[in-house]
Amino acid sequence: MNLRRSLIAYFIFVLIAMTWVSWHACVAPSLSSLSAYYGKGLNVFGGYVTVCSEPWGLATMFDAYFGFMAFWLYVAWREPTIIPRLVWFVAVMTLGNFAIAAYALICLFTAKGETGIGKIFFARKVLSNGTHL
Repeated sequence: MNLRRSLIAYFIFVLIAMTWVSWHACVAPSLSSLSAYYGKGLNVFGGYVTVCSEPWGLATMFDAYFGFMAFWLYVAWREPTIIPRLVWFVAVMTLGNFAIAAYALICLFTAKGETGIGKIFFARKVLSNGTHL
């Protein structure tokens, strides 16, 4: 299996795993957090508050969002105009690894026939007139 196919498989796995773990977190909360949701139901924002109320949960959120920001800086470098940069910023900050995996898959699928990983991921997109912004 070549590297491009391996990366496609990996990012598809990330999307599947993130979907499963997010679904699982919504339908099967830990026993320690059940009392907080009694009669309220579960939602993303309530889960976020619960996670951030724990010291390690807060540390994990800092870690995740610093990583999301680092990835978005790469996207901002790669994308030639402001609109895609802003759209991907919102996507990465709200959807996290869902958006990261989607961006990587878009890069991989739009680089049909390309086998050089550097050309797939580390070439800046250019405007139609051949310039970078």
